[in-house]
Amino acid sequence: MNLKNEKGMALLMVIGSIALLSYLLVDFTFETKINRLKSYNAQDRAQARLNAEAGIHFSLAKLRIYQEVRNKLETNEALKSTIKPSQVDNILVQPFVFPIPLPPKSSLIQKNALKEFDESTVLQGNLNITMSQITGFLNPNNLRIPVPEPTNGQNGTNPNDPNDPRNNANQNNNSNDPNDPNNQSAQKSPLQVTEEKILQMLTEELRLKREEDNLFDQLYPTLRAEMLLKELKYYVNNPQALQDPEIPEIENIYTDAGLIAKHAPMASLDEFYQLAGWPEVVVNMVKDRFTVHEVGFISLNDLNENTLRLLFPNITPEQSEEFFRYRDGDPELGEEPKPFQAVEDFKNLVVNQLAILDATRFDERQKEFEAANLRFGVAGKLYRVISTGRFKTATVSLTAYIDLPVKPQPPPPPTNPNGQNPNNGQNPNGNPNDPNDQNDPNDPNNPGGTQTGQNPNGNKPEFKLELMPPRIVEIRVD
Repeated sequence: MNLKNEKGMALLMVIGSIALLSYLLVDFTFETKINRLKSYNAQDRAQARLNAEAGIHFSLAKLRIYQEVRNKLETNEALKSTIKPSQVDNILVQPFVFPIPLPPKSSLIQKNALKEFDESTVLQGNLNITMSQITGFLNPNNLRIPVPEPTNGQNGTNPNDPNDPRNNANQNNNSNDPNDPNNQSAQKSPLQVTEEKILQMLTEELRLKREEDNLFDQLYPTLRAEMLLKELKYYVNNPQALQDPEIPEIENIYTDAGLIAKHAPMASLDEFYQLAGWPEVVVNMVKDRFTVHEVGFISLNDLNENTLRLLFPNITPEQSEEFFRYRDGDPELGEEPKPFQAVEDFKNLVVNQLAILDATRFDERQKEFEAANLRFGVAGKLYRVISTGRFKTATVSLTAYIDLPVKPQPPPPPTNPNGQNPNNGQNPNGNPNDPNDQNDPNDPNNPGGTQTGQNPNGNKPEFKLELMPPRIVEIRVD
């Protein structure tokens, strides 16, 4: 056998080179196709993101129109009696879809109009916008304990302040008669209302979860709604403002987990995952019930039985049943629903028809919630907008929380230490018998005059809500 025979080596080298080059060519072609697909996907996703952002801008434009309409309704009583705020709100929250679907029985004019609209629109792909009002009490930032002004020179507490949570021990000694106007337990402060509502929700959700999921009950047998609520208060408050024997236990939970509580208001719902004592399954279960932004209004058409009882603790089961029969209707009795068109409708039902409270007590209760920036209303000021943009295979969804801030009211006119104006309460154009009537009631610049909302039967100006332009307070990419 001749081992030095080199015939065929060149052929093997050529074949090997061709095989290597073929592999490199296939690999290069594959990488090129992958990069091209990535580029196309990135372009599609960018277009889908632009579509979703266009939906947010569209919603802001709708809210600017809504702001103008609400302000006009607030200042024009004749217009308010014709157009109800709830009707404007219903129009606002109508969903929007692009391309606009063609109705089955549309006329030729409608078809041509939609075709012309589609051709003149630069938007490419699909867009779906839903808008909903944020309502309810479940804002953990409402659990913040206000710091009172020092009045006794010792610990900064005011023993005469019924809204100071550190005076709850003294409140427990009050009369338990729910009809006693001095009974502090019958009329809870807004902070207590928020606390009780959150506790009710957590208790009910944990009970239902344990009934449906045996594994959850085995993993968290000692989990208590009361402890979850206390940790929530610990997270949003200065720890020195809390006087509870279980606070050290909560502090140990954060120490063991290597976490530090914020001790400040929450800015996003994602912060619920930073609560050391809240299991993730519990956060996922209840976080959609919360909002960390100022709601501003208690939606009267969304009240349930528990919320109604929190508003009016003395309500009887019969009165509660009549309330919901009036508002929601009764199909068995053939009664149509009568949703509230204005706060006055709600007050008339509570005071005059059901006699849950008298007019004076109703106004007092309303002022308690106004002190916590919660007003009774049939339309909203904080909205959740979900804008979903699609282009080919890409989908991007943006969730924006848009607030309509309320314009602050002007400060009252200055007074001297005796509580009178610099003219000693004497105004030749005003009411000489009223020391607080300091200005001409016909003066359009007078904050207490009738032209700016003064009650014709009194001298104290009424609150006229004026909404400012909408602003995005939080935006999330889903």
